[in-house]
Amino acid sequence: MTRLELERGSSSTEAAIIAPALFLILGVLLAVASFATGQQAVTTAAHSSARAASLATSQADAVQRVEGAFTSELQQRGISCTNVSVDVDAAAFTTAPGQTSSVRSTITCTLPYAEVIPVPGLPGTRTITVESTSPLDTYRERS
Repeated sequence: MTRLELERGSSSTEAAIIAPALFLILGVLLAVASFATGQQAVTTAAHSSARAASLATSQADAVQRVEGAFTSELQQRGISCTNVSVDVDAAAFTTAPGQTSSVRSTITCTLPYAEVIPVPGLPGTRTITVESTSPLDTYRERS
């Protein structure tokens, strides 16, 4: 028997052994990328909502703007949270004009794994908490 006859069929055996490992590695990389994309979407939405709050004219308006901006930003990206908690520190609206102040928002969003990783029916959730601050215009009228 020659060497070629002895090695016959070894490449298909190697492929059968290596292919599942490569698919597993590819799946893990896709999952990590999806989690990073979900985290980035929530972070961007939180920063947009803090900026929207800093453009408000009152504390009540700031809270409404945070919630509205956050949900609309996530809807544009095709992501929906199962549980959203919004905490807005809008005490900056009570400071006198001429003093520097900022609005702080803390948003907690619970994303289902099926929303983050494109595998239907995937159980479990991931909770992301983002804190964002945006300054108020120093000389703007406040209520």
